[in-house]
Amino acid sequence: MKTRSNASHGVKDALLPDESPHNELYDKVVPIWWEAPHDDLDWEIVERWACGFSAGFEKGLIMAMLKPEWAQGFYHKLREFYLTTHTPEDLLDWEDQAEETARELPVGRDASPNW
Repeated sequence: MKTRSNASHGVKDALLPDESPHNELYDKVVPIWWEAPHDDLDWEIVERWACGFSAGFEKGLIMAMLKPEWAQGFYHKLREFYLTTHTPEDLLDWEDQAEETARELPVGRDASPNW
């Protein structure tokens, strides 16, 4: 860890890790859910967008934990919307992507974070 100013968050001289969970989401989760390596995404979308996606993914995890009933209700609403333009089989990708994400970023007693 290093000491650095984080004035934009109202914290001065706070101890911040060199690597954060957000970096891991950016590196590993964005390619899974967009089914493309960073190089392809950067070419088509730009790096800032991929960073924004990972930050949104992070906030979505927080929301799902703090308001699971809302997250589940919104998931069903979102799924219903997607079924107007996709087949039920198309949405099986979501399960595959969720499983791949869980394998890529293991969480548990024996898993040690990179941050």
